[in-house]
Amino acid sequence: MFSEWFHKGGLLMWPLMLCSITGMAIIFDRAWALARSSLDFHKFILCLKKHIRSNNPEAQPSCLKRRPASASFIARIYYQYLHENTPKRNEALKREGFRHLDNLGHRLKMLAAIAQVSPLLGLLGTVTGLVVAFYQIEALGGRVQPTDLAGGIWEALLTTVVGLSIGIPCLLAHQFFQAQIDKRAHEMTETVSELDEVFAHGDENSMDELPEHTTFTA
Repeated sequence: MFSEWFHKGGLLMWPLMLCSITGMAIIFDRAWALARSSLDFHKFILCLKKHIRSNNPEAQPSCLKRRPASASFIARIYYQYLHENTPKRNEALKREGFRHLDNLGHRLKMLAAIAQVSPLLGLLGTVTGLVVAFYQIEALGGRVQPTDLAGGIWEALLTTVVGLSIGIPCLLAHQFFQAQIDKRAHEMTETVSELDEVFAHGDENSMDELPEHTTFTA
């Protein structure tokens, strides 16, 4: 049945199929990347605070080691530049932090484009199908049965159904992924803020000015 419907949909079913395959590949890829970047942020902050209150707060805590999560990533960068002056540390945090967020959002623009283009391709297929159907009616001099007209119309509407079936999941996935990236950015900002509360005020190179917290936005 699928093969029959595919052929009845016309040539535009091919680019729609390409959109479908590409969209699914991006969704699975980003879902995996965002799953790896997640963590129990509440437990992570508790672990970080517990370590900071220990006798050796400048040593990198064990909860940061080998964790791909966004919050632990930015904390590792902070510890790497712990003994640098505040402006240099903030510059490194912003550079690496935004690079990390860009990697999380990789190909999301393409996913958004697929969500927008797929319904339009489906609509184009429907319009061209209706043009062909009505041209055939005119060629027959209007001597057609209602069943013939209905058959031509439902075949033309196939591409719209397919286009919407591709576009809606891609749009929902894009919005969900973007929300998750915004959440990661907030967690990174909170992590840097927690570390600044302990270390930044003790920076001898920035005693004359209050340190400005590094803020991340996706």
